[in-house]
Amino acid sequence: MIAALVMLAWMVNEEHFDRPSQEFEALEALVENLPGVDSVEKERWVEAPTFSDPTSWMSVRVDEAGLPRLIAAVCASDYPDAVLWSIRVQTPAGAELSLHAAPAASGSEGRAAACPDFGFDAVGLVDELDRVAPGLAIQPAIWEDDRFALVGIEEEGPTGFTHLLPLVEHTDDLLLAAGRDASEVVEINTANLGVVIHPGERADYLAVLTELAEEHSVSSYWADSGTPIDGIEKVQIAAPNEQHAAIEKIIRSSRLHIAGLPVHFIEQ
Repeated sequence: MIAALVMLAWMVNEEHFDRPSQEFEALEALVENLPGVDSVEKERWVEAPTFSDPTSWMSVRVDEAGLPRLIAAVCASDYPDAVLWSIRVQTPAGAELSLHAAPAASGSEGRAAACPDFGFDAVGLVDELDRVAPGLAIQPAIWEDDRFALVGIEEEGPTGFTHLLPLVEHTDDLLLAAGRDASEVVEINTANLGVVIHPGERADYLAVLTELAEEHSVSSYWADSGTPIDGIEKVQIAAPNEQHAAIEKIIRSSRLHIAGLPVHFIEQ
């Protein structure tokens, strides 16, 4: 989500001044001709007041099979400058993944300047999300604290959060597919579900969330997902009034790291 907002800010910045180049045109042509690519947008600009060090940005829509070819091609290209990448991947099972990447770190051995640095294995993660979360629209991201996150990018999705529970169920598989350390936490951050899954909590959190949704009509649940709510760490839940006591009892009796946090109920 942060990356998407940054991209939007870049695109609407009135201090951008176009600086096209033949090399960037050639990179665009290379990408456009790759199998599986169905659209490409690009911008190369400088900013006032220095008008130096052009920034290159490229947005690509590609199918799942074409993603590894795309990454291989740009990483083998001779485009001399770093590139900011925004890649939308459509999978056979109907998942849509939004990948945003900075260029590879300067001096990265054996990597071209244009090679994207996602912070995770993008190809492996896309394949796994297609398997375990068909139909979801997700942006994998690395937060500032190096936390691995799966951010919902649905403009209009189903009410509630049960359709997101496969992400909770398969956090271990997703970490492995992304090439991340198995001991990491995973944040799931969407309109109706905000959770941080600590190592060893996957099964317990899945059971708690399933019970809350299916037996106590909880439609939204947020807890420990980065920024404290109103400056206070708490669990925030949308559920019918008559379910509040039972819901709090479930939270308190769980073995989750959030079991002792205050529980705040909001209107559905």
